[in-house]
Amino acid sequence: MIHVLVVDDEPDLLEITRLFLEQTGEFNVSQSHSAKEALGFLQDQTYDAIVSDYAMPGMDGITFLQTVRQKGNTVPFIIFTGKGREEVVIEAINGGADSYLQKGGSSRVQFAELAEKIRQIVRRSRAEHAHQESEKRYRAIFQNASDIIRILDSYGRIAYDSPSSSKILGYPLGSLNGKDPLDYIHPGDRDRIKSDLNAVYRGMNTGIPSEFRILKADGTYLWVESVANNLTGVDGVDGVVTTTRPITERKVAEEQLKKKHDELSAAFEQLTATEEEVRQNYNELVISEQRRAEIERMVRDSEEFLKQVITDVHEGIIAFDTCLRITLWNPFMEEITGFAPGDVIGKKLDECFPLAEDTEIPHTLERALSGEMIETADIPVNLGIKKKSSIWVHGIASPLTSHQGDIIGVIAVLQDISGRKNAELALISTTRELHESEEKYRNIFEAKNDPLILADVETRAILDLNQAASDLYGHSRDEMLQMTLLDLSAEPEKTKEVLDQKVARVALRYHRKKDGMVFPADIALAYFTLKGRVGLILSIRDLTGIQQIGDALRIANVKLNLLIGVTRHDVLNSLAVILGYHEIIKDREVDAATRDLMEKQEKALVAIRNQIEFTRAYDDLGIKSPLWQHIGATAARAYAQFIDTISFVCETGDLEIYADPMLEKVFYNLFDNAFRYGEGVTKIRLYGAMDGTELLLYFEDNGIGIMGNDKSRIFSRGIGKNTGLGLFLTREILAITRIGITENGEYRKGARFVIRVPRGAYRLMK
Repeated sequence: MIHVLVVDDEPDLLEITRLFLEQTGEFNVSQSHSAKEALGFLQDQTYDAIVSDYAMPGMDGITFLQTVRQKGNTVPFIIFTGKGREEVVIEAINGGADSYLQKGGSSRVQFAELAEKIRQIVRRSRAEHAHQESEKRYRAIFQNASDIIRILDSYGRIAYDSPSSSKILGYPLGSLNGKDPLDYIHPGDRDRIKSDLNAVYRGMNTGIPSEFRILKADGTYLWVESVANNLTGVDGVDGVVTTTRPITERKVAEEQLKKKHDELSAAFEQLTATEEEVRQNYNELVISEQRRAEIERMVRDSEEFLKQVITDVHEGIIAFDTCLRITLWNPFMEEITGFAPGDVIGKKLDECFPLAEDTEIPHTLERALSGEMIETADIPVNLGIKKKSSIWVHGIASPLTSHQGDIIGVIAVLQDISGRKNAELALISTTRELHESEEKYRNIFEAKNDPLILADVETRAILDLNQAASDLYGHSRDEMLQMTLLDLSAEPEKTKEVLDQKVARVALRYHRKKDGMVFPADIALAYFTLKGRVGLILSIRDLTGIQQIGDALRIANVKLNLLIGVTRHDVLNSLAVILGYHEIIKDREVDAATRDLMEKQEKALVAIRNQIEFTRAYDDLGIKSPLWQHIGATAARAYAQFIDTISFVCETGDLEIYADPMLEKVFYNLFDNAFRYGEGVTKIRLYGAMDGTELLLYFEDNGIGIMGNDKSRIFSRGIGKNTGLGLFLTREILAITRIGITENGEYRKGARFVIRVPRGAYRLMK
C-alpha cells in the first residue's frame, strides 16, 4: 500500500479524492484541511507522498512545500490545483515539487492521472533511496581503506584523495585536490612515473605496479608501490584510479642487501678502476656530443619559427647593419612597396627610396643605432619607382644587439596605416564642409521645437544638435558633440542594430539623460548624402507621459484580472466537486428518466466550465507592453496546435509587426475559424501587400467563405457557434496597437481576413 497525505481546504474535494484513490486498492489516504494541520501530521507519521492544493487560507501550497523541504523532509510532493498559470508551475518546481497537476476536465481521467503520478514519483523516490544507500557503502569503503586511493582527472590533476592519504603523508585532508601528483614525486623517479602514467591514460599499462619515492609533509620521502587503472568515461569516476601503499620496510631490506653486494663488489671495482675511468670519460663525451646536437636542433627550430613569424606577420619588418644597409626585408614589405628582397638587400634606404630622405625616417634610424627605441609619427611616404603612389606608415625602430650586448644594427617594424589615415582625412574634410554650410540650415534647425540631432552614419558621432535636444538630454552642446548616438541610448546593442538596418522610424526605444534617468522615445530617422558621405538626422519625441498613462492602465487591468482569477478559481473548484459527485452517481443504478436528466445536467456543467476556461487564455490581454513579433514564426506556432489536415503557406518572409504579446492568439482564432466553419478548406495562405504607407496582411482559405450580411457581424461579441468570443477578442487584441481587421472574401470562394498595419508598426528584418 502507498500511504498518501492529501491536503485541501475544500472538504468535498478531500473526500472525492480519497474515494477515487482508495477504490484502486493501492492507496491508503490520510486527509488534512490545512497546511498547518498537515505539518503536525508529518511530525508523528511518515508518508510515501503528499498531494496538496495551491490556494489555501493561512498557508498556501507553495509555502507548505517550502516548509516541508526546510525541515529536511524529501517526501515526494505533488501540487494539485485549479491554478494553471505558468508562474505557479515555475514556483512549484523551484520550491522542490516533484510534479504538478491542474484540476479540471473529466474527474475519472483527472484522478486516474493523479494516481499514476503518485505511483511514478513513489517508485522513483524508493529507487533514489536505494541508490543513496549504495553510495554510502562504497564511500565508507573508500574512506576507511588503508591504502591511498586517488582519482586523477583528464588533465592528470588529483580530483579525489582518500582520507588515508592524509594519515600516511601528513598533508591536511583535501589540500592536494587539484594538484599535479608528479610535483610530489622524487625528481629521480618523476620522468619514469610520468611515462608509466601516460601509458595508463593511453590504455597500455593497466594493472602494472610502479615503485617510486613520494614527498611527505615533513619534507622526507617515502617509498611506495602504486597500481593505476584507466576508468575514464565510467559514471561516478571518469578518471584514472590509483591505489598506493607504502613499501618502506621492503625497500630497507633491499637497500641492506644492495649495500652488502656493493661491499663485495668494491674490491673488483678497484681492480678495474682504470678501465672504468676510461669508459666513464667515453660516456661523458657521448653525452656531451648528444647535448650539443640537441642544442643545435633547438637553435634550428628557433630560427625556423622566427623565420615563419617574419614571413607571415602582416607588418613590415626591416633589419639594417651598422652602416644602415638593409639585411632583412620580409614579404609584407615587398607587398606594400613592390621591391623584392633581392632588389634591396645590401643597399641603403635612400638608394631604393630617394624621397625617404625628406622624411624623419633617416634620423629615426640614426637614433636607434645609437641605442634608443623610437616610435615615429604617422609618415606619408612616396614609393617612387616601383609604385606610383604614396602610403602612410607608422613605425618603431630599436637597436639590434648581439649575445654580448653589442649593437650590431637596427630592427624596424612598419605598419601600413593608409586605410585608417585616408578615413580620418575624409572625415575631417566632410566635417569642414558641413561647418561651411552650417549657416544655411542653422536657423531652420534651431527653430524646430522637437529635439533634432545630426550624426555621421559610419562613426555614429554626433555632428550637430538643436537646443531642444540639449534640453531633453541635459547635456550641454559641447558635451554632446563629444558623444556618439550609442552614448545616448540605454540599449546600445539595439540602437546599433537599428542604425545598421537603416530603418525610417523606431516606435519605442529607451534613451538615458545626463542625470541617469531612462526615458522612452519615439524616433524618426532621415538619411542624406553629402559629397559621398552618408549623414543622419534624428527627430526624438519623449514618450514618458504616454507610457505613464499606459502603465497606470495596465496596473488597473492586472488588479481586475486578479479579482477575476480568484472568482474563476472558486467557481471551477465547485464545478470540479459537482462533476466528481456526478461521476460517482453515474456508476450507480438509476432509472432511465433520471439518467437522461443527469446527461443534460453534465452537458450544461461542462459548457459552463469550458466558457470559464476559455476566458483564462485572455487574462493578460493589454497588460504586457507591445513588442516586435515575427509574422511567420508566430503564425507557425498557432498552426502547430491543430492537426495538420489543412495545408498552410506563409509568404511574409522576415516581416515583423509591433503588436500585443497575444498576437499568436489572433492567428490561433483565425485558424480555428477556418477549421470549424470552412466547409471543405484544404489550404490556408498568409501573405502581405502595401497599400500606400500601410501594410495589408491577408489570411485567406479556399473554403465556403462568409455570407455578405455576416461579414460585419462576425467580429461582434456572442456571434458564432462555439463561445462567440474568438473573432471579437481577435479584433480587440489588434486594436491595442491601432491595427484593424476586416473580412472581404467572396462567398463560396473562401474567407479572406485583411489585417491593416499602420506605418511605423511594421518592419522587414534582414
